[in-house]
Amino acid sequence: MLYNNEDTNLKTEVSTALQRLDSILPLLSGLKSLSSEDAALYCKLLSSYVRRGRTLTRGEVANMVNNEDQSLKNIADSKLIVLDADGNPSGAYPFTSEEREHKVHINGVTAHCMCALDALAVSPMFNTPTVIDSQCRVTGEKIHLEQNGADISNGTLDAWFGINWGAAASDTVCAASLCMEMMFLANETVARKWLAASPDTRQIFDLPSAVEFAAGFFLPLAENCQRAA
Repeated sequence: MLYNNEDTNLKTEVSTALQRLDSILPLLSGLKSLSSEDAALYCKLLSSYVRRGRTLTRGEVANMVNNEDQSLKNIADSKLIVLDADGNPSGAYPFTSEEREHKVHINGVTAHCMCALDALAVSPMFNTPTVIDSQCRVTGEKIHLEQNGADISNGTLDAWFGINWGAAASDTVCAASLCMEMMFLANETVARKWLAASPDTRQIFDLPSAVEFAAGFFLPLAENCQRAA
């Protein structure tokens, strides 16, 4: 397939962004570092959001592994999940148990996602249609997207995606730092104005490129879970 220069530049930007995000949040290598028991538990924590709209409770985890405290710690240390102050699962990338602005409706349930990029990843990850309800971080305008894999055919099709790389912090989990600065923007005009405020740390993508970015980052996790099933 032939691409014009603009297409090639966008693909290069997506590829570079994927490498940059992986250096901050190396989820795939984290998953591969786990024992088979812990990897299987992560996959169950993840899929529970899709089946139930929530992750597993600590009691449910206890029935699945030999030592739930150690298994949850191992997975959290690998950056794949977030634990609350009491050590309970409270998020499994791309999902969170917090009520954030990004809602994904899937299989008749509703789950929250850590960020806008995560919301765009759910349909490709689980090969299932989703509906995303969110809002523009700048204007507060509603964002509504109907997604099926890589295709978004209905909704706020002029929405853009923005990421503030400067929010990444080595001493704070990504869910509470960089993820908080991955957002939907109402349209190209709003996105470019947002970018201009801090061009050295911010980056924007149109919707198709954002979906490619999201799928490229998260789909390998789903594929590894499918192989482990």
